[in-house]
This record gives sequence, structure tokens and C-alpha cells, in this order.
Amino acid sequence: MNGQRARLRINLSQREFEVEGSEAFVNAYVERFEGWLARFDHTAEPAPPPAFETHPEPPAPLKLGAESFGELLHRLPRAASDVDRVLLAGYFSYLRSADKSFSTGDANGLLTEQGVKVGNPSQSVRQNLAAKRVFKHQGRYRVSQTGVDYLRQLLGAELPA
Repeated sequence: MNGQRARLRINLSQREFEVEGSEAFVNAYVERFEGWLARFDHTAEPAPPPAFETHPEPPAPLKLGAESFGELLHRLPRAASDVDRVLLAGYFSYLRSADKSFSTGDANGLLTEQGVKVGNPSQSVRQNLAAKRVFKHQGRYRVSQTGVDYLRQLLGAELPA
């Protein structure tokens, strides 16, 4: 790398892989990451790289039908984290709100109703913010297209694109 800084970060609990360095260095790891991801999830196709969020427009919604939040929550894989559950609860609340946004309390309330206790819901929202799955909107949050795509992947291919 000729003295250039390089960095690899792997967070298996959040299913995150990051490579930082020169373009050639990063490209050398793309195929490796796709292979690693395939080993961890044999049911999902490799996801395209997340798009940069340029404006706070709501993404195209998942077509959930008349499912209740409880039914939707049970569709998450067993390996889903609290961050995933908070994202799903936030999305469900987001879809049903008049201003297409949600608060940490909205998401946590839905989970509590289902008997799911999240240790630190605010931290889960912050992690979703860092992963660009949600973004701030007028003091509340909206789910980004990256977040919707992530939920599609978690919930399975039976959801329409």
C-alpha cells in the first residue's frame, strides 16, 4: 500500500463489513466479502452497495398487506439483533404515522407490546443511523431506502420488490 492507511472492520453481530484504503485495496476485498457473506446467509442474494441518501424522501414501502406487527416480528430470522428489531418496529410505526416518521419511543412501544425487551433502544436507533438505515427528520426518524432494502433481505424473498 506504499504507506497509505488501510483498515478492515468486521462486525458479525450487525452483519457489517468495512474496508478502507486505496481503490485497489478495497476492490481486492469485494469478492472476499461476497464469499464470506454467502457463508453466513445461504438464503439471501448479495445485496447491492447502499445508495447515498441525498434527501429525506420516504422510500418505496414494503408491501406488508394486513399483517400485524406481531406477525411481521415473527418473520425476522432467529439471528436478528435488537438493532434489527428496532428498525422493523420503527418501519412499522413509520408506515402508519401521518408524517411518515417514528420516534425511539414508538418503536420501543411496539416491541414492548410483543414482550420484546430491548436493552437500549436509543443505542439501536443510533446504530441504524450510523448504518444509514434511518435518518433524522424534523426531530424524529425516517427509514431510508437502505433500511427498507435491509428489511427486505431480513424478511425474505417473498416480499415484492
